[in-house]
Amino acid sequence: MDLEQFTTLIHEHGLSEYQDDILASVRPAILLKLGQAEPGHKGQSRIGGVPDLPLSIPWPKNSFLDRYLCFILQIKFAELPTFPDNPLTKRGMLYLFADASSNSAEQIVFYDGSEPLEPIHLSQDTRLITDCYDKLVTHRLEFELFPDIPRWATNDFERLCARLNLDELKLNDLGRTLSENSVGKLLGHVSGIGHDPREDAYIVREVNPEWLYNYEQRQTLDMTRAQNWHNLLEVDSSSAVDLKTPRTIGG
Repeated sequence: MDLEQFTTLIHEHGLSEYQDDILASVRPAILLKLGQAEPGHKGQSRIGGVPDLPLSIPWPKNSFLDRYLCFILQIKFAELPTFPDNPLTKRGMLYLFADASSNSAEQIVFYDGSEPLEPIHLSQDTRLITDCYDKLVTHRLEFELFPDIPRWATNDFERLCARLNLDELKLNDLGRTLSENSVGKLLGHVSGIGHDPREDAYIVREVNPEWLYNYEQRQTLDMTRAQNWHNLLEVDSSSAVDLKTPRTIGG
């Protein structure tokens, strides 16, 4: 999406008077879009199916329960669109696996591109951590660069709306339009459900994971350092893939 298309969307959503402030809030992001309903070739980006892994990276497990995580998707960095200051490498892969808990560090796996890849199939009697993803419909993944804006239930969204006396629903609708026909995004702004997910990342990784749902303890914390966390990957629900659980991974 180019600048002209974006400014047209701003106008169509009744936000023309806030155009300069909205443009100033933009962060570059990459939409994840569904391609053909097929796995594609070895090493290509896909959602569903099986992962293509190097020998040095085993299929991740939940060590406490001794069960394998569920494969969700793989992204080949070389297939991503380029843009200035892109923090992502051009070599290797990113893999997302699902645990029963959204706080597992084993969910996200990086591969540097230095070894051959092979499709990995688990035996039929293998016990996975959950059966929620058994019926994912395999698709190729395609990518599109787009301008992302602050999202619902985040500190950046609330500050922008308060500073401009802006209708939150209008700004949220613009964000939803930007993400239409996608199954997630790389980079850009975080998206919240109830509160800013960067605060969850800060608590789990830097404070005490047992405080994640202890709202009395959370209120005692200075959340300033939570702003140092950034969105890496967000995966949204998709009926086409039969994926029902949104996932956001910080970095």
